[in-house]
Amino acid sequence: MIASKTKKIAIVASLVLVSTMAITAVSIWLVMQQSVLLQQQVLTIATDRAQEEAFVRLKRKVSDTQEERADLESYFLVSQSDSIDFLNYIETLAQRQGVVIETSSPTEKELNGQTFLSVGYNVSGSLTQLETFIALLEVLPYVSQVQSVSLNKQTDTLWQASVQIDVTLLSYE
Repeated sequence: MIASKTKKIAIVASLVLVSTMAITAVSIWLVMQQSVLLQQQVLTIATDRAQEEAFVRLKRKVSDTQEERADLESYFLVSQSDSIDFLNYIETLAQRQGVVIETSSPTEKELNGQTFLSVGYNVSGSLTQLETFIALLEVLPYVSQVQSVSLNKQTDTLWQASVQIDVTLLSYE
């Protein structure tokens, strides 16, 4: 009788042990699965935070450099009205220098993926006036380059110059 009671206790203890081990194994497996999921979520959150921080830094940089970017943009011709303003600016500059100017052939051209407004000018005045005017063209407050200059003496006091200048057009893609 004692042996059979001991057997019953041993069987119950064995069943409890096996059940406990099975429950422990399933619990460990679930914890491992949740651990992997947690690691993925932590990584996703870290990535999101890094992107958010980068966005905030970029937004701050955009805000902080607004004035500088506006200044830089002013050195480029952006639109048709800017081109007209540029042409008017050159004519006003010529009047201030006392030279007579005639604009010829403003055209857009593309070179190495960059777009330019190419403008030719026929300018007349004294040699000193022409030299001063051409020097001003070389330092215009635009991204520009004087491509060619040709000077011809008309009379003792009157000179004529042909000037070709390219101004960079700013284009957004």
